[in-house]
Amino acid sequence: MSNGLVFVAAILLLVTSVVHSVLGEQRLIGPLLARRDGILANELARFILRLAWHITSLTWLVLALILVQLVRNPSTARFWALAATGVAFTGIGLYDAVASRGRHVGWPLLAGIGIASLLALWW
Repeated sequence: MSNGLVFVAAILLLVTSVVHSVLGEQRLIGPLLARRDGILANELARFILRLAWHITSLTWLVLALILVQLVRNPSTARFWALAATGVAFTGIGLYDAVASRGRHVGWPLLAGIGIASLLALWW
């Protein structure tokens, strides 16, 4: 395994994540959600579209952290994979529950992914 290439992949994931969220919000998601016709007339649909867009970016950050840990200290990679997934998805799920006022059916699944990952650290 080439550690240098793993770091390159992690850096590219980081850059892609930031560009995806920032430019995607400015050039695609923001303008698209400014429209209020068709499915975009629905507030919950607009919320879910934006949430899903940014969850993708956050997932790439989690993956970058896991790749870095695989190189830095493979024995801790399991911990960091579970911890990063747990924190990210518990946060996403809880944010989704609050922001959608419980109307998005995905929030329990997202939070469940996070909670199960965090619990796996101790069991």
